[in-house]
Amino acid sequence: MVLSEKELDLLKEIGNIGTGNAATALSQLTNKKVEITVPKAEVVPISKIPFIFPEPEDLVVGVRMSVHGDINFDVLLVLNRLAAKRILQDLLGSPCEDVTQLDELSKSALKEVGNIMCGSYITALAEFTGLYLDPLPPDLTVDMLAAIISEAVLPTASYEDSAIYVETELSIEGMQAISSYMLLIPGENSLETVFKKVGLR
Repeated sequence: MVLSEKELDLLKEIGNIGTGNAATALSQLTNKKVEITVPKAEVVPISKIPFIFPEPEDLVVGVRMSVHGDINFDVLLVLNRLAAKRILQDLLGSPCEDVTQLDELSKSALKEVGNIMCGSYITALAEFTGLYLDPLPPDLTVDMLAAIISEAVLPTASYEDSAIYVETELSIEGMQAISSYMLLIPGENSLETVFKKVGLR
């Protein structure tokens, strides 16, 4: 799908609103000031998604939410090991030595962060378009980046050729900024429905 400038601007605006909502929710969760910026938001061919990232073999934490309702799509949050460890240190007050050996409390904390980040985008999209969106509980995976990405986008490749890639910078008071990545993986005809709903198609 080739998107117009206005359609791209709409997706970025939804991303910015979602980011603002996420920062507010994370501030309440951590009792610290949180700022989230979006240095990059773009539509990327699904076949090229694995090549966006400089180290596709890196071990990362992925939190994925599937959304049903008027449209179907997935939202995938990707945190590198360092980002995941910093978040756990800040939320739980104890260091995480190895993201492949997470206890249930650590898993729950990362799922909650993913729930906030992904859920904020979903809420922003629903409010912007008036579409009914019903997100399922998040799934957490620790694996190589390429494996997590491939599993997320493979089912979509048969009917959709693009996904929305959002790079975010997350700053929690007292911590160095953390980079995270969000993929909005559209279901069949979902982008078409969104743009028709807001009068762009």
